[in-house]
Amino acid sequence: MNEIKEKIEEYFKDDKKVKVFIIIGIIAVLLIVLSESIPEKQDIKNDKDANLMNSYMSSVESNTQELISSINGVGRCKVMITFKNSPENVYAENIDEDNSESSNSLKNEYVLYDGQEGESPVLVKQYYPEVMGVAVVCDGAEVTVVRESVINAVSSLFNIPVTKISVSKYKG
Repeated sequence: MNEIKEKIEEYFKDDKKVKVFIIIGIIAVLLIVLSESIPEKQDIKNDKDANLMNSYMSSVESNTQELISSINGVGRCKVMITFKNSPENVYAENIDEDNSESSNSLKNEYVLYDGQEGESPVLVKQYYPEVMGVAVVCDGAEVTVVRESVINAVSSLFNIPVTKISVSKYKG
């Protein structure tokens, strides 16, 4: 044990070696801290996609609320919508298929274009989230005709069954 301790002390006796190790350690810590603080392009894109999704959902809810409140007898109303999935994007692809007697290979590559943010894939189609259910709270919910009008409007608007729509009386 003492031999190991003596070898370590002998190795670090020279001040230059200690300074070099300290400088390397400081540089390593700085690189780690800097790499954590710089956001990646993917993180920025994910934040942008999440903001677009939230904006879309809020827009659908507010438009639905505005529509329902315009039905005769509804009065005040609030709407909450649940979505089945998130938006899905379909991008253009180049598909190279190589069929020979001994093997088959398939190579897919996205078609890219130069945009303001660098190379981006070409968007062919975008699927918006599907509505799973709707809850409506309104003043006129106790009146059967109003309740049925709200249920039919929501069912037609989102093409969902009436069992996925809840209409309740507004508290107060």
